[in-house]
Amino acid sequence: MVIGDVMLDEYIFGDVSRISPEAPVPILREKKREWSLGGASNVALNCKQIGCNVTLIGVLGAGDIAGKKFLSMLSENGLAKSGIVTSSTRVTTCKKRLMASNHQLMRIDSEDHAPLSQEEFEQVKEKIAQFVKKGGVVLISDYAKGVLTPEVLQTIMKSAKQHNCTVIVDPKGNVFDKYRGATFIKPNYKEYLQMVQCYGLSFEDSIVENGKKLCEALDVSGLIVTLGEKGIQFVSPKEELFVPACKRDVYDLTGAGDTVMAFLALGLSVGLQMNQCLKLSNHAAAVAVSHVKTYAVSLDELIAKEHDFDQKVFYDWAMLKIELDWLKLENKKIVFTNGCFDLLHSGHLHLLQEAKKLGDILVVAVNTDESVKRFKGESRPIKTLKERLHILASIHIVDFVVAFDQDAPKELIEYVQPNVLVKGSDYKKEEVAGYEFMVKSGGLVHLVDLKQGHSTSRLVKAAQSTV
Repeated sequence: MVIGDVMLDEYIFGDVSRISPEAPVPILREKKREWSLGGASNVALNCKQIGCNVTLIGVLGAGDIAGKKFLSMLSENGLAKSGIVTSSTRVTTCKKRLMASNHQLMRIDSEDHAPLSQEEFEQVKEKIAQFVKKGGVVLISDYAKGVLTPEVLQTIMKSAKQHNCTVIVDPKGNVFDKYRGATFIKPNYKEYLQMVQCYGLSFEDSIVENGKKLCEALDVSGLIVTLGEKGIQFVSPKEELFVPACKRDVYDLTGAGDTVMAFLALGLSVGLQMNQCLKLSNHAAAVAVSHVKTYAVSLDELIAKEHDFDQKVFYDWAMLKIELDWLKLENKKIVFTNGCFDLLHSGHLHLLQEAKKLGDILVVAVNTDESVKRFKGESRPIKTLKERLHILASIHIVDFVVAFDQDAPKELIEYVQPNVLVKGSDYKKEEVAGYEFMVKSGGLVHLVDLKQGHSTSRLVKAAQSTV
């Protein structure tokens, strides 16, 4: 069940080529209009898109244009109207965005912040009693538009407790006691800071330290803090988990928190552990922000994005280091190996498989075309750097692939500071590039026994002999 402030998002797309003669403002020449379900209804749509049985409870203005459009969009998207209450005194929340070349010029909001009337409250209360399900998940999507009054929230918490439901709150405002009794609260970083201030905690303390205190103060099982481009931090009285953000092109942050809510609900409803729920939600949010406007991510698209191997490939060492540093904060063990990987063969795969067993994250560094030519001759490599990187990235046990132009990756190893360095047993440990650094930093150098008779040079000679 999703309950909260429902709204309609309207997008007016066009071009800007001149300034108005009436005032120093750009003139947007409209080309098209699009509409999306927003607020709590976007959470519900995300839930529907990923296969959940979902009921949406919210309040619309009776008879206004935005409300009529909203109801038609519910039908178009297969969402029932049975949980919607219409009000003769409220307006439907509608956010109009003026867009030029996918950049927002202005937003115009039509909304009503007044708390529900007694009559509206009674109708919402009836919907809650009608649609709450035993053992279900209740998502509270608060946008501070007057629907989620303390009385409504108390009704939800009481009913959820009676039916043994998990309750997840997306909060708003600066009063948080009204969410007492929820299972989890999911603030963004700004909302987390408001919570810290509200309860007189120290801004100098970490999210983990403050999070445990906030869980106790609010009597909740956990705090899920979304940190934008950094990732998600989970804190409970007994556990803390951090999931770094996925590497994605960001076009629009609208609705990313709604996507996290929906995928948390999916994960919890099918019995996933919290760390799995967080990873699932984080990956889904990364897909959502790669689209313009609010967007409901499907499982098919999420799976397709997980096989988008470009996300594993790095040419910029600094970007890779950012990813690895976040993973280290989560106490992940980083394993590093390197090579040309020209004409990938079973010997390479054996090396990678053995390397992966030594830690959590496998980083494979690959010589550029120029560096391969320097020590293997002008006829090599057979495959270009881009081809070699993408072939390695397609291997599921490989987490990151990075290029380096030096003859050996000593500088790269010292820069990213892995926990384990892996090479083949055709080297002695003291001969491995980066050995001294690894010993000095307390890392491990491990040699993998090679598969005899497997090498790229042998494959090249065999191919040439058949020509």
